Order: sequence, then structure tokens, then C-alpha cells
Amino acid sequence: MSILVNLIMCLMILAIVGAIVIVIYAWMKPTDNTSVLTDERTALKLVSLTEKEAIFTTEMLLNNSGVEDAVITDVFARPYLPQEQYNQATVYSNVETVDRRRNDNYFEALILQAKSNRALIVTLRFVANDGYSIKEAMKNMVDMDVAIYYNGMARKAIYIRKNFFTVMGTEISALVGGSKNVR
Repeated sequence: MSILVNLIMCLMILAIVGAIVIVIYAWMKPTDNTSVLTDERTALKLVSLTEKEAIFTTEMLLNNSGVEDAVITDVFARPYLPQEQYNQATVYSNVETVDRRRNDNYFEALILQAKSNRALIVTLRFVANDGYSIKEAMKNMVDMDVAIYYNGMARKAIYIRKNFFTVMGTEISALVGGSKNVR
């Protein structure tokens, strides 16, 4: 009977030690460290201006400072401009890599090597609402936050992360020529 008890005790100890080793391995396993460097974005640039719409772009880096490659499956921008805050224009957005521009509002998945980055271009298209011209609509533009969401995976689980940047209303107004008071 004591041999059976000793055998059970040995198996329990091995199971506990095995579980501890697995947890430590999973915790220490290298992964990517991907982020969008929104603080280092380029100044907003006016690309197109018509009577009813204005298109702006800004560029920023998608950076992997980790030691593992990352698979980036999707990146998209979400401008925060609700009609309750500003109803004179509607904004649409798109994100692409600078070297793989597309016209179908689709982000082409990529492998981001360890210790590397890719340049992203964010396009913001403002369309004037309710009989306004775009210059009239942008005259009183408010500051607008934009979230950049990105989905990726490395050796660990699939993740969704986001980074924010703010587009200043005065910057947009000045670019379309409708600003009342540019600093």
C-alpha cells in the first residue's frame, strides 16, 4: 500500500512541477511588441478639395520593437466625430501601407519582421452635410480624435490593440482656407 501512496505522491509532484514549467515557459515566451507610433505622425496634408469634400492624409509608422515577427491581419481608423458634436460634415477613413495603396478600402495583411516598421497612410475624407460647402463646414471644425485599431498575432493569442491621435480643428480649417482664427 505504501508503494501505491508513494507512486501517487510522485505523480502529483510531477504534475505540479510540469504545470509550473508550462506557466513559466508561456510567460517567458517571446512575442512581438507592435504599436502604431501616432505621436510621430506627419502633419495633416490636404490631398483633394472640391465644393463638397476635402481629403486629408497623414503618415505614421507601424512598429514592431519585439524579438518575434508579427502577422498584422487588419488595420483601420475610427474617427470620433459624432453628429451631436459636429453635424456640418461627415468623416470617412481608410488605412493602407504607403507601399501597397489600394482603392477598395481593404488593408492587405502583412508580416512585420522583428525590430522593423512599416509606414502607414491614414486618409480622412470629409463630406459637407445639409447644403454646406466644405469650406463653410470646416470653418468651425472641432478637434477630433482618431483611433487606429490593429489586429495581429505572434506566438501568443490573436490581439486587437488601438492607439489614438487628435486632429486639431484649426489645422483642418486652415488647410481648406476656411479658418476664422489660425494660430
